[in-house]
Amino acid sequence: MKNSLLVKATKWCAYSHIVQVVRVLIKGGDLSNQTRTGRNIALLGLFCPFFWIALFNGVTGAELAFHAIHSGIVFCIGMVIMMISLRKQKST
Repeated sequence: MKNSLLVKATKWCAYSHIVQVVRVLIKGGDLSNQTRTGRNIALLGLFCPFFWIALFNGVTGAELAFHAIHSGIVFCIGMVIMMISLRKQKST
């Protein structure tokens, strides 16, 4: 039971999506799946619950900056994955 909860929770983690894309890139998988996964990672970064909870709870500036930077990095990683995938689709 504990493992199934953990598996269900990992689908909301941006890092599990990033690892999934890296695996697909290594194996040379479907580009449309990479584009969708990149989009999902970017959306997870944009709508990161840790950032929004911190923002609405009025945390200190340093903690809010930490969450904002982390969310921004995840968003940028997702956008880069999506752009690379779209560029590869256009070239093939």
